[in-house]
Amino acid sequence: MSRDVLLNESHELTMSKKRILVIQLRQLGDILLTTPCLREIKAGFPDSHLTMLTHRMGRHILDQCPYLDEHLVHAPGNSLRDLVHDFNLARRLRTARFDLVIDFMNNPRSAILTFSSGAPERISFSSSRSFVYTKVIPREGFSGYIVQDKFRLLHAIGLKPSSQNLILPWFESHTPPTRSLIEKHPFLSDSRLRVVISPTHRRTLRKWPLARYAALSDMLIKRLNASVIWIWGPGEEQEIDEGISRCEEKAFVIKAPPTSFRELAALIANTDLFIGNSNGPSHIAVATNICSLQLHGPTSKYDWCPLTSQHTAIQSEDLGTKGNPDIAAITLEYLWKQLEQMSPVFHKQREKREKKRFFNAWSESWESFQV
Repeated sequence: MSRDVLLNESHELTMSKKRILVIQLRQLGDILLTTPCLREIKAGFPDSHLTMLTHRMGRHILDQCPYLDEHLVHAPGNSLRDLVHDFNLARRLRTARFDLVIDFMNNPRSAILTFSSGAPERISFSSSRSFVYTKVIPREGFSGYIVQDKFRLLHAIGLKPSSQNLILPWFESHTPPTRSLIEKHPFLSDSRLRVVISPTHRRTLRKWPLARYAALSDMLIKRLNASVIWIWGPGEEQEIDEGISRCEEKAFVIKAPPTSFRELAALIANTDLFIGNSNGPSHIAVATNICSLQLHGPTSKYDWCPLTSQHTAIQSEDLGTKGNPDIAAITLEYLWKQLEQMSPVFHKQREKREKKRFFNAWSESWESFQV
């Protein structure tokens, strides 16, 4: 009989697991998309010691996570120093005596680390490395939001996840860049719609044309009385400058200041609508619970967007171009039609933001932005 079978109730783990390790080595977006699993595991195993293993970039997301007891990091690369680090990490995992390891990453390195732990229960998705695990869940037969896909590993341990909300705690200490931005641009305090535009991506195939983002910015200002904030990360400032230079309506266009990951979350949380490529900031928008509109090229919108009343995604196939993953096939006119449909939701969020005036923390913004 194949090992790649979904577990039934008779195979579910008992609720007595005390030490649990979750592995999602990278990238930032994938780590953020794993955070709902941390909450659900802690709810199901409240007395457990929950550890997560990620690339060191995971600190941007997991520091002060209320559902995590310990965060371990691994060093990427193949240098001698990196290999020594991995050896020491494997030894540490072994001595920790985990009862359960859930490997969401499921690549060669994570498989080695999972096996090194010596945990009696090791769970992941099926692959050529299935022999490493004691339980495997088939990859095929599922199409949907990646958080729901990850939940299938939790089903294997008897959990029934109730919420796919992402966890990205930010606090008042992360708000100074946003406060300074509002002070510098007083019109942000007026009754104006605040829109964030995120036109960047490290892969060209996943970037909607910059000229169209500039045209969209102009339309938002003219038609919706919006203020438009262009956000960027390390190495992207020149691209943002070029996009803003193409805008005709510059009076209400703002270039975001340099921010850390959580400072960016605080900034986005104090706006009303995110429009951008399917990138890291798009997941931050979901985590901060503001309205978002994602643009997809070769990536499936069904995988990377929760597709709720607050979060919409479009791609070329929506325009009847079957088999064409070119993000440039998305027209400005079609995007605007999607915005018109979302209008009641993001205006309701604007009203709630104006009533609060300023959100100082993640918990505040999340509770107030329930629509």
